[in-house]
Amino acid sequence: MKKVLLVLIVLITTKANAQKTITYEEMKTISKGMFENIECDIYVAKDGHSYKVGDTLKIGMPSSNKTFAFINEGNALMVPKPSDVSVSGTTTVIKKIYVGGTKRIGFTMYVVSKGFCSICPQYYINLEEAFSSKELKSLGMSREEAIAKLKEAKDLVDLGMMSKEDFEKLKAELTPLIIKQ
Repeated sequence: MKKVLLVLIVLITTKANAQKTITYEEMKTISKGMFENIECDIYVAKDGHSYKVGDTLKIGMPSSNKTFAFINEGNALMVPKPSDVSVSGTTTVIKKIYVGGTKRIGFTMYVVSKGFCSICPQYYINLEEAFSSKELKSLGMSREEAIAKLKEAKDLVDLGMMSKEDFEKLKAELTPLIIKQ
């Protein structure tokens, strides 16, 4: 009896601690009910970087002059509204990651995150659109940034300030970022 109970406890604990990961490609193929959200703990974005509950995101500049198009704020008492330029440059912590949408309009990865102070409203973020419009700063490196870093490293090798071996390691690390896009 004790062994059976112990096995059940281990199985329940393992199931409770298991993290669900969804990739950008998987998110695009999801089929679900209209009002059903699919939550996950880790999302592997289009840029290849993983974002998980508890990660900190840096808010960039709004894609329009005064308000964000893909970052909304609200709380339990109010309908989310577009965030204004005053939140630019702040950070926010991911509380929840989920896929929302319908088959007809398509599915989108959303993040709910904490506001930058304890009494501030929380943010509702359309993750991929916020990254592509630069409203959120990606934790990953863009293709252009990878190329610039590799060119800078090549210059350092030519100047004798970086070894050829270190350059080759960096090149191997950056090549997938440069080629995949």
